[in-house]
Amino acid sequence: MITLLHLDDDALFLHRCSVAFRSSPHVAHVSYASTRSAEEFRHEFSRCRPTAILLDLSFGGSATRGLDILQEIRSSGYDGTVIMMSALSTSDVIMDCIRSGANDFLSKGLDESEMTFRVARLLQGSRLSRDQDVRQRQLLPTHVSGRSLREVHQRLMRLRNSAVRSLLVTGESGTGKEMVAEILQLQLPQGTPFVSVNCAALAPTVVEAEIFGYEKGAFTGATHSKIGLYEAADGGWLFLDEVARLSASAQASLLRALENGEVRPVGSTRTKKVNVRVIAATNEPLDALADKGEFRGDLLTRLRGYEISLPPLRARTTAERQEIIESLLARLNESLSLDENEYRLSSSCAAVLLDLPWSKGNVRELWQTLQAMSVDATDGVITIEHLPNRYVKKTSQPDEKDPTSPEAYSTEGLPEGFDDILNPKFPCQFERMIDTVFDHVLHRLKMYTSEKSPSQRTVAQLLNVSRHEATQRIARAQRK
Repeated sequence: MITLLHLDDDALFLHRCSVAFRSSPHVAHVSYASTRSAEEFRHEFSRCRPTAILLDLSFGGSATRGLDILQEIRSSGYDGTVIMMSALSTSDVIMDCIRSGANDFLSKGLDESEMTFRVARLLQGSRLSRDQDVRQRQLLPTHVSGRSLREVHQRLMRLRNSAVRSLLVTGESGTGKEMVAEILQLQLPQGTPFVSVNCAALAPTVVEAEIFGYEKGAFTGATHSKIGLYEAADGGWLFLDEVARLSASAQASLLRALENGEVRPVGSTRTKKVNVRVIAATNEPLDALADKGEFRGDLLTRLRGYEISLPPLRARTTAERQEIIESLLARLNESLSLDENEYRLSSSCAAVLLDLPWSKGNVRELWQTLQAMSVDATDGVITIEHLPNRYVKKTSQPDEKDPTSPEAYSTEGLPEGFDDILNPKFPCQFERMIDTVFDHVLHRLKMYTSEKSPSQRTVAQLLNVSRHEATQRIARAQRK
């Protein structure tokens, strides 16, 4: 609901405006309120922070009071729509209002119907402008942050203005393939067609008819002709999610559409010219499917006009995984409208979440796990105790043996001295343990290099230690 606050000292004019705004069909979505003084306006403004403001230019007998109020609210950071009104509507007056921060100017000489229509048009245009700003800000929402998607965003910006007609997005389930499509859609000019279809959700018998349309009588139940999703995307983009699930006949039709820019509805003998760019996504290995004959190799080549491969969560850097966890936690708090007592992660829990592989669903799996853990975090702190059992098993020791017991680790086949290393008894001789390990590694190194006595430089390079340390270690080993 749009809230509109009106400031004017003319009681009769305010009454006429109130009746007009409450009865006009143009502004049925507008909640109208009026004030007659600057003090009353300031009180209402701070209380409700209106979406838009109607402001009289010369209320109270002063020709500058309206502009003073305008500059005051703009200085406070208000970025809503402000419409100035006055019976005096010379070009100089109008320009002064616009320069001071007004969005538009209306003459009080308009009749009520015309006034409400003009206000509705201005509010609608302002809303669309704000929506477009929001869309631009949401190109990379905070809850899908991370270096990988930021790089994808930049690549899509270049792709959007290129001559490439098809984009293939690959990656494991939950890595953000749908988000790539959403980011691309947000980058497109307003009104550009963008049609999405999940190929796995369509039965093989109807997938071709849904995507490419059909003629009346083409099959049982086809009581009328229907255009397909491909034709509906004419002039824009078609997003084919899980493209590997397309039937053989649908693959052939898609190949023809990509090659010739033509679609032929099921049951029709005529083709239609369309201008469609395709983005296809899959979590299946299309190359392997093509080798087995389960996916057309020529179609794969066509879909690969440009390719984006999303890495699994476990393959991303620790910093990026940390960023994703923090952004998902912020998304959780935002979804619950929590301004106070927000959910937060304990340090130990954050460390465990960073270390888990998330191999079943990647970012989607992590998001669902955070949601589940928050249910039991009644005090707002999500700890490792709230982690589902299926993850606790992976983070626990493989058996119940005491790690300090001699039988915890087997030393069978290892040189003498390794029992003290693998099953230490405290206090222990730590430096002696390091010497034992070095002796063993040096022995293996001699076998690797086929040298009876590898040089200090060779030892330093292959063990990634300083030459000084290598010299000391070799000398100590030779003294034994």
